[in-house]
Amino acid sequence: IDGVGWDWSYMANEEDHALVADGETPAEFALMANNENKDKKDLVDGKLAHLLKSSKDLEDIIESQRSEKVKEGLGYNVVPPPAPNLYLSPKKDLS
Repeated sequence: IDGVGWDWSYMANEEDHALVADGETPAEFALMANNENKDKKDLVDGKLAHLLKSSKDLEDIIESQRSEKVKEGLGYNVVPPPAPNLYLSPKKDLS
């Protein structure tokens, strides 16, 4: 018993320590860490697969909305020229 009133005699024997490491402890921690990493990898792989599927679905939707002219290879939609005489340029001041 120390001056504060604590009995430390149980600490004299290492077998009584709460944090005594045995031979299996490092292997157990390694297995736990390995399982945790595998779970995280599986989660990331699942999210990646979902993202790739969503991307493919989006590409299919965009492709289905393209006009036939673009699909045939023109690459642009023809815009007609503006109608003539809709814009009158300002007259020059000849004074």
